[in-house]
Order: sequence, then C-alpha cells, then structure tokens
Amino acid sequence: MGLFDVFKKKDCEICGKEVGMFGYKKLEDGEICNACVRRLSPWFDDRRHATVDQIKEQLAYREENERKLASFRVSQVIGDNYKMYVEEVNGVPARFFVTDADNYMEANPDIIEFKDLMSCVVDIQTDETELKQEDSNGNSVSYNPPRYETEYDFYVNMNIANNPYFDDISFRINSQTVTLETRGATSGSFLGLSFTSEPADMSKPYERENHQKYTAMCQQIEQIVQRSRMAPQTAAPAAAPAQPAPVQAPAGPKFCPNCGAPADGGKFCQFCGAKF
Repeated sequence: MGLFDVFKKKDCEICGKEVGMFGYKKLEDGEICNACVRRLSPWFDDRRHATVDQIKEQLAYREENERKLASFRVSQVIGDNYKMYVEEVNGVPARFFVTDADNYMEANPDIIEFKDLMSCVVDIQTDETELKQEDSNGNSVSYNPPRYETEYDFYVNMNIANNPYFDDISFRINSQTVTLETRGATSGSFLGLSFTSEPADMSKPYERENHQKYTAMCQQIEQIVQRSRMAPQTAAPAAAPAQPAPVQAPAGPKFCPNCGAPADGGKFCQFCGAKF
C-alpha cells in the first residue's frame, strides 16, 4: 500500500456513501461510515469484529426497534444522567429502555422485555478520603475528631438474555457525584473492645438531599424488577368432577324364549308365565 492510499476515499459497505479516511470505521471485512455507526445499538461494543452481513442484520433489527418505540407507552421514568423508561401493562412492568438522550425517539434506545432481564444489581460506588489540616509547622495532620469526605456514584448493572448484540448494560443514574462530609471516627478499639460510633454529618443540605434521592431511585428500580417477576397468574378454572354414567337396566327379551310369544317388557311371559 502506498503512502497516498491511506488518504484514499472509501465507500461505506453499508450505505455505499464515499467517505474520507476520518469518516469511516473498520469492520471485520470492510468499512462502515460514522453515520451508520451511530445507527447501531448504543450497547453494542464489538463492531471491529463484526462482518458487513452482521451489521446489516443489526440495522434491520434497529429499524424494527424504532417501529416498536413509536408504540411504547411510558409509565415511569427513573434517573437523572441515564434514565430508565418503564412501560406497564395492566399494572405490571413489561418493557423498558435506558438512554441518556434528551430525545429518546431520535436515539432509538433498545427496548428490553423484563422477561429477558436475567439480573439487576445496584452498585453504589464510594471513595472515602480523610480530610487533613495544616499545623503550625506546615505539616498535614488529622482533625480532632477526624473528618472524612466520601464520594458516591449510583450504578445499575443488568444482564440481558435473547439479544444477539449485547448481553449486559451498565449505567449511572446520578448526573453528578454526590459528596458527603462526616466528622468523627466510624470504628476503632478501646481496651481490647471494638466499637462503632455514628459520625457527625457535616454535609451540605443539597448533597444530603441528592444522596437520599438517588438511593430512593435505586430502590425504586429494584422494586420494579421484583414487581415484573410477580405478575399475577390467571388460574385455570377447576375441572368439574366427573359424574358416573347412569346405570342402565339390561334390556329384556323381545320374545319369550320358552313359548316364543311377544314380550311386553315385564319379568314374566304373559302367555306361559315363564320367567325372563
């Protein structure tokens, strides 16, 4: 390949558009333009090893998803950064999608059925740092009692079944990291006995409110998942007990076996008196 071949324009294998060297991405067996890349699922992360045919199949699936999205009826929205949109049918969570786009119709987020949600784990990530002060000699020393700053980020991790393009999604629901400040040791020991003390909260009021808000959102997501798995089952009507067939008396003879006279349905022949 010559030096100038690097700068040669290529055709997108998907839409046929001619693009420059910075306008396309590599596939396993071809090139795809950036515009077509943006049409792929936002949870799809194996584009480099996908073939042209596989990408075309995914785009067909994405077009079908867009048609389904037009009939999606939003019942609940949870989150600030990424938002989880939930659709309920007869009061039971049935489908959902997750996106950070302001206009979800343009983003075309993948619709997922709750029956395909294998697991949902809330992960509240924390990072604690002890705050220090400077003494008269310019040294960094602890406060007395110690002070701590803890940062919180609220993530939701899901495992998905029956989707050929992704099997897990992870998203953060808080738009900004929540920072709480506390004062006082949270644990320690004295005379060989361990103890735990409740630290004094020094957090700003809005940080405390945000912490409570995002904690409640995580609990709400967990409750929705639980409700989706507790859909009421319609009980089949109980079968009526089988009734025994009526016992029918054996039919009598039409003629007397003794004299051959016609029988009248009785137990004895009316002509010779023989018993039937």
